[in-house]
Amino acid sequence: MPGRTILDPFIIVVSRDEVEGRVAPSSVDAFRSCLSSPERALSFFEKLDVAFHGYDNDSRELFEIPEVRTFVNELDDQFPFWLFFLTKSGVGLQCIMLCLMPPYLTDEARRRIHPERLDDLLSKRWFPAMNHICKYVSFTERKIESLSNSVVDYFTQGPRPA
Repeated sequence: MPGRTILDPFIIVVSRDEVEGRVAPSSVDAFRSCLSSPERALSFFEKLDVAFHGYDNDSRELFEIPEVRTFVNELDDQFPFWLFFLTKSGVGLQCIMLCLMPPYLTDEARRRIHPERLDDLLSKRWFPAMNHICKYVSFTERKIESLSNSVVDYFTQGPRPA
């Protein structure tokens, strides 16, 4: 994709076989390739989304499936840069976040526990990773603040219209 301008989200599809460990996860390489240079990272700024294929006939939400949760946790260990690269118009970021939250909570428990856990995830992991990439691509403080506000809006108001 060198030299291409990416207009629509570039969706990285993770297959059920990848999730269940039956094939080497090419998705990790796809995400990591975005870090090869500051120019490449910039070309993918808020242009990626992630989707999981092979679960259409499963009645559970993706974040309720233990194998998906494990895969996302391992992927996040290797690539915590979601806030910089994932579009705020899609549901991929929401899916990743929910896989890192406790599953099977009542609505009341979810309202009480998720904000605290999300705040912890953002402040200790994802915002530091985002800031690292922002420095890598030479974002101004104003641009970093705008991205941070966009992240907060995403998690409080939902995905923005495409």
